[in-house]
Amino acid sequence: MLAPRFRFRRTADFTALRLGRAVLGYLALVTSIITMAPFRFQWTPAHGLTDIWNWSDLIMNVLMFVPFGFVYQLTRPRGAPPDWPRVVVLGAAVSGTIETLQLFSPTRFSSLLDLATNTAGAALGAWAFVRLARRLEDDTAVQSLALELPLMGLVYQLIPLCWLIGLGSDGGARRIFVLPVAAFAGAILGTVHAAYLAPDRHLDRRWLVAMALGWVIVAVVPGARGDVDLICAALTLTVGIALMRSIATTRDRAVDAHRRFELPTLRLVLPLFAAYLALSSLWPLDAATPVWHWIVALAPSQVELTQPVVYRLLEHVAAFTLAGYVIAEFHGREARGLRDAAPRVALWAGGISLLLEVARGWYPEIGASVLLWLFTVVAALFGGWLYLLQRDHVRALVERRRLLASLAMSKRVEARAA
Repeated sequence: MLAPRFRFRRTADFTALRLGRAVLGYLALVTSIITMAPFRFQWTPAHGLTDIWNWSDLIMNVLMFVPFGFVYQLTRPRGAPPDWPRVVVLGAAVSGTIETLQLFSPTRFSSLLDLATNTAGAALGAWAFVRLARRLEDDTAVQSLALELPLMGLVYQLIPLCWLIGLGSDGGARRIFVLPVAAFAGAILGTVHAAYLAPDRHLDRRWLVAMALGWVIVAVVPGARGDVDLICAALTLTVGIALMRSIATTRDRAVDAHRRFELPTLRLVLPLFAAYLALSSLWPLDAATPVWHWIVALAPSQVELTQPVVYRLLEHVAAFTLAGYVIAEFHGREARGLRDAAPRVALWAGGISLLLEVARGWYPEIGASVLLWLFTVVAALFGGWLYLLQRDHVRALVERRRLLASLAMSKRVEARAA
């Protein structure tokens, strides 16, 4: 039988593996939809490999795969060395599958350069994780980088949401919706820095600025498509909000060092998210008509499912993945599993989505969609499940710390007795 210490290490490693696989699956699904929309395929190859490229696509290909390598390292056992071959194989496998399917799409083009840059992005993400882990790793309650905190799970989900906002806007005014999402991320990063990183690891606010900068590069740049003004605005907002939340949280900790900051932070940023969700769902606001429309399909028959339209639909669904996670954060702490949390998540998310669909019915270019409503409820349940996976992993890490502390105490007692 394994000693308790190693038995619990395996438990924490297992919860990390489940969480990492779920997040990786979500990232792979969103990336696949982005790179294969609008899903027009044929049975024979539509074209061969292309050698046409531009800097914008190259940068996007690298950055969109950085989260794959970064999150993959979260699935590794605690203290295990980087598994570079598997990171490379993971990036190459996901990218290779996408590039192969694109051979059969007349509207897409496959490239060996895309395969190489995607794989390089995954390796870059793993390298970034390893470098950051070496600086921050210790044996506190929630260990690796504070990135296994439930709040940080939202930061992961905000990344593909930003991609979809930018790509779905197709260069139009709608792209400004990335700014409230950037403010959301900045508030979380600032809180996590002041509450969990700075007190124990003495990381000054230069680390916070670096984390905010990294988040903007990965989340905003791919969808911005070279819009320097948007990138600069998102960077300014993310860094500014992060610094203000770090200062405010530091002051709160001085008053009560044991205070929890997750729910107060969520209450602070929820109005931002609610405003984004309402405005993005009904954009453009001046397109409403006196006639109410409803449909079963995802979009009215007169609306062609072009790439931007598919991206906007997926963005709406992805936003409810985030909503389900937040709802579970508020109401799922005592739930034993998804079966307990699902009714509350489905009720709240389904009600919010239903209200939005009713409002969308006054917009003939959108319409109230039954199928889209169902997708949002499923996405919210998936988001709630992600929260439960993250919560269980945090509990495993906390229990591991307790067990290791108990073993250390026992050794000290034995040493004194001897």
